[in-house]
Amino acid sequence: MKRLGLLLIMIMALVSFDGRKTASIHLADGPIEIVVPADPQGGWDATAKAVQSVIEHEDMLGRPVRIVYKPGGGGDIGWKYVNERKTNIVSMNSSLLLSNEILGQSRLKAADFTPLAIIAKEWQTVALPKDSKFKSGKQLLDEIKKHPGAVRIGFAPGLGNDDQLSFARAAEMAGISAFDIRFFQYGSSKDVIKALIRHDIDAASMTISEARDSSKKGDITLAAVTSDKRLSGFSDIPTWKEQGVPFVFAHWRGIMGPKGMTEGEIAYWDQAFKKVASSAEWKQRMKREDWESFYKNSSEAKHFLEEQTEFYKEMMSSEK
Repeated sequence: MKRLGLLLIMIMALVSFDGRKTASIHLADGPIEIVVPADPQGGWDATAKAVQSVIEHEDMLGRPVRIVYKPGGGGDIGWKYVNERKTNIVSMNSSLLLSNEILGQSRLKAADFTPLAIIAKEWQTVALPKDSKFKSGKQLLDEIKKHPGAVRIGFAPGLGNDDQLSFARAAEMAGISAFDIRFFQYGSSKDVIKALIRHDIDAASMTISEARDSSKKGDITLAAVTSDKRLSGFSDIPTWKEQGVPFVFAHWRGIMGPKGMTEGEIAYWDQAFKKVASSAEWKQRMKREDWESFYKNSSEAKHFLEEQTEFYKEMMSSEK
């Protein structure tokens, strides 16, 4: 009888422990904000809208989810806003958070926020005006090598982001110094494409999803992708590897919250983003946007950001 009583006490303790744990997984009342720290229509915006769409269509959170645009400062303005608000708010991020701090352009770093998820990855591409004299990425690099500083390369939105770094890294592997590349910075991928069409620049580096629509319309052409093999929706676009440049590079996008989030808040978002990443709608959206699955939960995202910080430090030191 004593043993049965002890067993009941243990079961009750476990039940009450689980109850407390479940009760702690919640957020304050009110709408959720997803911050896009840039202008609309870029890669962050597309990812935020995809997350918002899945959450709302599946009614995962039972509350409205709105996107807030805070452009400027290479993401800094939006990210500072996140830590000022503190509750019911998350933000898109990418390697720009890391490279800003490495380059000394910002005091913000990954440790100033709470990593919540890495949600997707995609590939970089080199875009050209439709009537460009260059027909491949290799021809473009050959021209830079022959005439340093003569070829104009556009990117957006922040210095040291993956658009700029991926092109500089490919050029370096072809024997070209980053100092021989004439970069032009724009506020958004939309502005970069307009500059391409006007011939204000000779080429641009951007993600494949940012270039996709203009490429399909015939307004621009694509000369190289950073994937290890040709992409299914872009089978006519050669990889850098096919053009003699052994460069493979994926661009990832993640989600983070304010610094100091509680375990309950983190658990809440772990549940939410796991549902998003495993939903049929998200998988369809990734296929439509030419993204690839790359989900990591909060603890995995924290470890990933630590690894990526070291990777970017090494890569960017080789650019100097």
